[in-house]
Amino acid sequence: MKIKLPMIQLLALFFILLPIGFYSLYTYLQDRPLPVNESDQVVLKEEDKESIPTTATAEGLKEKESAKAEAEKEKEEAEEKAKAQQEAEEKAKAQQEAEEKAKAQQEAEEKAKAQQEAEEKAKAQQEAEEKAKAQQIADEKAKKAAAEKKKAAENVQAAKPDKEGYKVVLHTVQGEETLFRISMNYYKSQEGIALIKEWNGLNGNEISKGQVLKIPIKK
Repeated sequence: MKIKLPMIQLLALFFILLPIGFYSLYTYLQDRPLPVNESDQVVLKEEDKESIPTTATAEGLKEKESAKAEAEKEKEEAEEKAKAQQEAEEKAKAQQEAEEKAKAQQEAEEKAKAQQEAEEKAKAQQEAEEKAKAQQIADEKAKKAAAEKKKAAENVQAAKPDKEGYKVVLHTVQGEETLFRISMNYYKSQEGIALIKEWNGLNGNEISKGQVLKIPIKK
C-alpha cells in the first residue's frame, strides 16, 4: 500500500500539470514571432491590403470616401449646371421662335394690308377711268346731239320761206287726223308737213284732237 500511494499521487500531479503545460506552451508559441523565409512570404494583393483594418487604411478609406463624396457633389453640381444651361438654351430658343413667328405674322399682315391698299387703289383708279370714259361718251353724245340740233335748225332756217308771201288759215284738228292728211288736204303733197310744223313750232308729228294749227298758204 505504501508503494502504490506515491505512484497514484505522482500520476495525479502529472495529469494536473499536463494541461497547464500545454496551455503555457500554446501561449508561448502564440506570442513568439515565427521566422519567415523568402519562399514562405506571401504577396498581398491590393484588395487584401485594403481589407486589413489598420489606422493608415482607415484614414485612407476616410479620405477616399471624402474624395468620392466630393466627386459626387461636383458631379451633381455639374449636372445641375448643365441642366440649367440646357433649360436656358431651350428658353432662349423658344423666345427666338416666338419672336420670329411674331415677326413673320407682322410681315404677313403688312403684306396683306399693302396688297389690299393696292387693290383698292387699282379699283378706285379703274372706277375713275370708267367714270371719265362715261363722262367723255356723254359729252360726245351731247355735243353730237347739239350739233345735229343746230344743223336741223340751220336746215329749217334755210328752208324757211318768207312769211310775208303766205296767208294763214286756222285749222282745228279733227279726230284721227294726222299731219300727213292735213298736208295732203291743203298742199296735195306731204312736203307741207315741214311747213306746218315750222309755223306751229312742232318738234314732232304728234297732234291732238281740237288743236288749232296755223296752215300757211301761198298768196
